[in-house]
Amino acid sequence: MSTWMLLLSLAAIDLLSIASPGPNILLVSQTAVGHGRGRALLTGYGLLAASLVWACIALLGLTALFEVMPSLQTGMQIAGALFLVYIGIRLWRSPAGLMVEEGVEVDPHATRKAILRGFATGILNPKSLTYFATIFVLFVPADASLELRLSALAVVAVDGLLVYGLAACLFSRPAVKKGYLALRRPIDRVCGTLMMVFAGKLAMF
Repeated sequence: MSTWMLLLSLAAIDLLSIASPGPNILLVSQTAVGHGRGRALLTGYGLLAASLVWACIALLGLTALFEVMPSLQTGMQIAGALFLVYIGIRLWRSPAGLMVEEGVEVDPHATRKAILRGFATGILNPKSLTYFATIFVLFVPADASLELRLSALAVVAVDGLLVYGLAACLFSRPAVKKGYLALRRPIDRVCGTLMMVFAGKLAMF
């Protein structure tokens, strides 16, 4: 398989992985309808940064590390599951307050919190761990050239920007936000429940 075909295949698989139902895309969508496009984009940047960290670790030999220290993978999966449960509980307990409107100045602390929340979710998401430790490394073998490694990182970056950006824009549309405001409490609780379901399911990988 040529390098271009390999990268195109990786791009398609990576897009499907990011867009498929899971904690990452759910977090961006819920943030968009609850806090607006800007906060959702910041959350997406945090998720993207986490994906790039995982990709770099995978390129440096993540699979080999887990073979030597299998308890490390188990510990990370448990930590990720607990973090998703924490997010789920926070969503269940979230107050039915007003949303942040677009164009209103955002608190710098809230900006930093959105990025960190996205980063923490991406780093501790067992789905991300499984993807980069298994599927991603199949496209970028241990003996891959520096050019292929950098190209693979670029694919991860572009795919993340595309999917998270589209989700932030789509779910921050006025009609979607208006419907969310009317049903905020049950929607937050559904999202919280899904986070906890993902925690239980992904921790079993």
